[in-house]
Amino acid sequence: MRTRIKKGSTYLLLVFLLVGAIACSSSDSETPVDPNPIGNPDPTPDPDPNTPETQEDISEVDDNVTDFMQLYEVPGASLAVSVNEKMVYSKGYGKANVENDIDVSPNHLFRIASISKVFTATAILSLVDDGQLSLDDHVFGEDGLLGEDFGTAVLTADELNITVDHLLLHASGGWGTSTGGDPIDYQPALGPMDFISYVLENWTLSHAPGEAFSYSNTGYWLLARITEQVSGQTYEDYITDLLTPIGISTFKTTTFREDDLETDEVYYYGMGTDANYIFTIASRRDGDGGVVISAPDLLRFLCAIDGSSGRPDILSANSIQLLSETTELSNLGRGLAVWAEQGVRYFTGSLPGNRSWMMISNNGHTATILLNLRRTDTAQFDNDLQSLLLDIVNNGNIPWQTDLNQF
Repeated sequence: MRTRIKKGSTYLLLVFLLVGAIACSSSDSETPVDPNPIGNPDPTPDPDPNTPETQEDISEVDDNVTDFMQLYEVPGASLAVSVNEKMVYSKGYGKANVENDIDVSPNHLFRIASISKVFTATAILSLVDDGQLSLDDHVFGEDGLLGEDFGTAVLTADELNITVDHLLLHASGGWGTSTGGDPIDYQPALGPMDFISYVLENWTLSHAPGEAFSYSNTGYWLLARITEQVSGQTYEDYITDLLTPIGISTFKTTTFREDDLETDEVYYYGMGTDANYIFTIASRRDGDGGVVISAPDLLRFLCAIDGSSGRPDILSANSIQLLSETTELSNLGRGLAVWAEQGVRYFTGSLPGNRSWMMISNNGHTATILLNLRRTDTAQFDNDLQSLLLDIVNNGNIPWQTDLNQF
């Protein structure tokens, strides 16, 4: 079911749940609006006074998380888990700030790096649901969403053929690591329109749109600009309007500057060369990797785009399917990836100072784990983190406390 929220309204309905990252299924043509949306169900009914409010520790989960953190010297982590769209575990581990001896709590905000792309894809599909946008709309040119006034840039036929859907599917034909490089961190002083001009003038496409997969941060940054152009709001404000009615209050975008950390945001740590770049990432990184949020709020978001019936979704059923519909080019759909063998939809994030994972299992379990350090010196770090979260969502023997008074 989908909860319709009027964009830009002068008041916001305080309610609850959203959670993000993994996918469903999709189509390359314009998506019709769900013909039978359910209007504004109350996602926060009064809790049963007989259900417990205190979460009991689960040693099997806690031991696995802390063992991983000790092995890889991770200062802090936050975990949130739901079963059938009800949060059953939310816990902080280790230190949010080592120097000040501050423990991680579930309320702490973390950068989530590329999991931000799931929010961006959701924003675009929300605009599709509202009839403001089509996946077949062109991005550049006289009739393109971003127009054609880009300084001295002369748009090529391939650039004029890029559609919104190509950007969602990382199939623009370039601007990614496998197609000549991703320009996202170049020329950090340039404003948005000047940066687009720089990209069009200096970074040619190596393939025609739709011919090849190339994971592109620049592509999702462009989708954030499209969100702003179509909605008339900033990227952060548009998504905030989507999330506030379902109870999410910690969604922000970051400048990555140390002096601009949120009050409840963790401090970030790095090993080797990572330590030099934690607070020097280009401030333009929003729709592709610039979101900070708490683990419970990220879980709420995921539960609002998973297509299950326990809580209201913020997208139509058709758009939820599009999130994880894959193509022959990749197992990554329009915002969510599909790991069919394990029965999960997922996404990950990785930047200096942060590593994050999220998974939505077909068994009704959803989980996310956020860290304030990443390791790039050993591939086993990522493999073990992936296995840790996979066991949390797919292990049917964990005694989750499903009668808690949580969301």
